[in-house]
Amino acid sequence: MILDCYQCSSCHFEDMEPSTRIDPATISPPQTRASFNNVLVVFVCVERYDGREELEQVATELGSLITMLGKRPIVLCPNVHLSIDKAPEKQAVSLIGELDKLLKERGQEVHRLSFGYHKRYGLECNGNVGSVVGRRFYGSEHKQFLRLMTRLGICPPESLPSDMPSWAHVLMQRQLKVLGNRRETYEAAKMMLQEQLDATGQGELWTCMLFEGERQPMDDYLSQLHTILHEYPDVRVHRAMNLSVPGFSNAARHLFRRFPEAIESGRLRMYNSRVSDIEFLLSRSAVLLAFPQRPRKAESHAGEISFGIYCKDDDFAKNLIQWYGAFLVDSKFGWIRTESDLDAAISELEEEAFEQGQEEG
Repeated sequence: MILDCYQCSSCHFEDMEPSTRIDPATISPPQTRASFNNVLVVFVCVERYDGREELEQVATELGSLITMLGKRPIVLCPNVHLSIDKAPEKQAVSLIGELDKLLKERGQEVHRLSFGYHKRYGLECNGNVGSVVGRRFYGSEHKQFLRLMTRLGICPPESLPSDMPSWAHVLMQRQLKVLGNRRETYEAAKMMLQEQLDATGQGELWTCMLFEGERQPMDDYLSQLHTILHEYPDVRVHRAMNLSVPGFSNAARHLFRRFPEAIESGRLRMYNSRVSDIEFLLSRSAVLLAFPQRPRKAESHAGEISFGIYCKDDDFAKNLIQWYGAFLVDSKFGWIRTESDLDAAISELEEEAFEQGQEEG
């Protein structure tokens, strides 16, 4: 719930036309021009998922404002334009009515303005401390996170906190571990590789650009990855690299020539990726995101790894693996199975880069 508050020496409001973009059943009866003196004007926007908790917080905050400013009436004016997460009209009308009632129960004088009209109004503010105050009340952490999930399109607007996917609870419960430097990030990567070697049954790893952009790669990390390809036939490795960058296309050719049997059997699966400024290592039970120290420069990788984020959670990893296939892997080329397919992909990407350079030039 959002409040936009003004301490006014005088103000007036007049309904003009009803809105044509909301449910007509929620539009209030029209009000004639109303003028007020020495009041607190509160524009209020009810947001999706607001409820009793937010009402209590708003009533308490307005009580504190009145105490600071001195006793005066409150003019309550609905304004749905304060938030892109605005609630459906029926919910908004109901909660504004409850807020009106709650404030009056707490001894406040309240003038509630109509809902659903374009208004002509004027405000004259005192220009002292407290003349303009903005507040937003998010409610519980679950509601805050659900609002984000809704905005990203992961959850439909009518979802409740209990409807969020199980992997989202990992983020809400702060199970992510921040790795504060390059060394810790490498150690997490090596640990994830070792877990695949120690696991019973078939292991599987998904990588994207992982540490390939380092100016001085950690040989022990890359050696361990190569050891998996040489000596552990039950571990499958997915490797996505930005083949439009010459250094990475050469590295991909090297992998095809060094591990032909792994390529042919599908234990090493190569992909192109358009991503070049973040790095991933995924397993079925853990996620590592590695972030660069410097902003990405044209035609190059971002630079040495600065820090990482690590999470060990099966559900979270499962969903990011799906994201890997849908977002990190370039669907235009898909799984590159042969060296001739690799050469064709690299040639096409080089041609695209050349044409883009010509257009920019």
